[in-house]
Amino acid sequence: MGGMGIPNGEPLYKLSKIRFRASGNSVALFSDFLLGLGSLGVSEDVKEEGVYEISSYFPMETDLSSVMRSLGDYAEVVGESVAGAKLVTLGVEHIDRTSWEIWKTVLTKVRAGEKVVIVPPWEKHAPESGEVVIEINPSLAFGTGHHETTRLCIALIEEAAGRGRIGSMLDVGCGSAILAISARKLGIENVTAFDTDPIAISESRKNAERNAVLDKIKFFCGYIQSVRGVYDLIVANVYLEPIYHMRGEFKSRLAPGGALVISGIPDRRRDEALRCLVEVGFRLDKEVTEGGWVAFRFGLDR
Repeated sequence: MGGMGIPNGEPLYKLSKIRFRASGNSVALFSDFLLGLGSLGVSEDVKEEGVYEISSYFPMETDLSSVMRSLGDYAEVVGESVAGAKLVTLGVEHIDRTSWEIWKTVLTKVRAGEKVVIVPPWEKHAPESGEVVIEINPSLAFGTGHHETTRLCIALIEEAAGRGRIGSMLDVGCGSAILAISARKLGIENVTAFDTDPIAISESRKNAERNAVLDKIKFFCGYIQSVRGVYDLIVANVYLEPIYHMRGEFKSRLAPGGALVISGIPDRRRDEALRCLVEVGFRLDKEVTEGGWVAFRFGLDR
C-alpha cells in the first residue's frame, strides 16, 4: 500500500474507476466519504440541475466490494438525514496507464486562503510576490487541497499566522500533512503533526521532504494523549465523532490566548459541532463556510 508515487520510467499504473450519480445536496458528503475509504482522487461533474456524477479512483488492488458495502451503508445514513439524497452506481472500469494523464484532469493546482497555492508534482507554478507554493503528491492519505474543509483550514491558519502571535501549532489527524506544511511555510516555527494511520505519517514525511520542511515539523504516529505541552494553535480537520472524544484534550493542550480550528463539519451538523465545543468552555470567534462545509475558530474561556 502507500502512495502511488511520481511517474518515473515505464511502470504501468493500474487504477479502478467507480462512477456514481448523486443528488446535489449530498455530493460533498459522498465525495468526502470516498476519500476516507482510500480513494486517490474524486471528481464531481454537474450532469443536470441538482444531479452530479462522481468519479472515484482507487488502486487496482483495492477490494471494491468492501468499498461498495461501506458506501451503501453510508448512503442509508445520509438518506435518513438529508431530504431527497440519492446515490446510484453507474459502473466500474479498470484503467491501465503508463502515465498520470488521468490525474491531470482530476487534480490541478488550487488556491487556499490569500497566499497558498497547492500544486501536484506534474504541474508547474511560478509564484507571484507573496505566494506560498506547496507541492502535494496524491496518495492514500487524505488532503490534496481540493476539498473545501482543507481550504477553509488553510485560510484560518494563514489568518492566524498573519497576526504574528502564533509560535506553535498542533495538526490533529494530519493526513497528507498539507496543513502542517502550510503552517510552517506561513511562518509558524514550531509545528507538530500526528495521525493514527502509519500510511498517513509515511506520506506526510514524503510531502514534507518534497517541500523542504521535513526537518522543521515533528511527526508521530499515535494519539493526542501522547502530545506533550501546549500550543498556540490546534487544528483538527476530522469527523465530528473524534472531535467530540478529543475536546477535553484540545482544552488542556491549548495555550492561554490560543485558538482551536475545527473543520470536517457538514452544514447539517453545524449546530451539533458548535454545542460540542461550547459546552466544555470554548468560545466561538469565527465561522467560515464553503460548499456545504463549515470551519470554526474557537478561543477558550478559562
